[in-house]
Amino acid sequence: MRLLRIFGMELKLNIFFLLMMAVYFCYGVLNQALVIFCAVFLHEIGHVVVAMGYGVKVREVELLPFGGVARTEGNMELDPLVETCVALAGPVTNGFLALVGYSLDKFGVGNQQWLPFFIQCNLMLGAFNLLPAIPLDGGRIFRAVAALYLGLNRASRGAAAISKWVSFGMVGVGVWFIAVGKCENINFLVVGIFLVYSAIKEKGSAMYLFMKFLTRKKEELLREGVLLARQVVALESSRLKDVVKYFVPKKYHLVIVVGRDHSIKGTLTEGEVINEMMGRGPETPVGMLVQRKK
Repeated sequence: MRLLRIFGMELKLNIFFLLMMAVYFCYGVLNQALVIFCAVFLHEIGHVVVAMGYGVKVREVELLPFGGVARTEGNMELDPLVETCVALAGPVTNGFLALVGYSLDKFGVGNQQWLPFFIQCNLMLGAFNLLPAIPLDGGRIFRAVAALYLGLNRASRGAAAISKWVSFGMVGVGVWFIAVGKCENINFLVVGIFLVYSAIKEKGSAMYLFMKFLTRKKEELLREGVLLARQVVALESSRLKDVVKYFVPKKYHLVIVVGRDHSIKGTLTEGEVINEMMGRGPETPVGMLVQRKK
């Protein structure tokens, strides 16, 4: 649901966020819901400010029960450093707000009835977002760091798999609370269901994101000027789609093609592999490309 437009970006409320607000309203704790809304909103503003600092244009912000999603022009996922810094901005913002609340409470300034809840809310929101589950900030940080060592494709699939287990765990906790009569904690179930949905969606979009990564990687050397080299050794029968899985950001890859007798058949550059994969298809054996070069 669209809420308002500010600084050229749209602010939306996710249906799961509205559902959580409705639960709080039914239990007569709407004031707490408003505190949570403020914490979530400021959490997301932290993301937006850092993203804009990197020159990333934010189109819209959607508030979720545990934070939000900032939709940007381009893909921050393709730059691990930017994605990590933007993802960390949310929990850091909540940590700062909790510190401010603690300072006010210590000096007796502000509403002493709501400050403890404000502090607790920010600490829980910041800590929860560091869980390694997509689309939580911790999941994005995990994917960004893992991409530097495993490649974006395998990192995305790994993050989606971890997200699925974390979300199933939250659903289980939510069901347990309902079973023991503590229905006021139904928000665990709401958030868990949303995380299950997000994990399935993330797994489905992993290949699309990886193809965008490969397309951008073709210009990475021209954009950076200098890159460290990384060697990948592949049997001549290996398919291109299996080779590019090992391509990571910020490195230039040289693929050494060897036969079954371990003799070197030739070397392919990163650009050659990507171009041939786009042209001939992902099932093409690397040995065929080496033969064509001779």
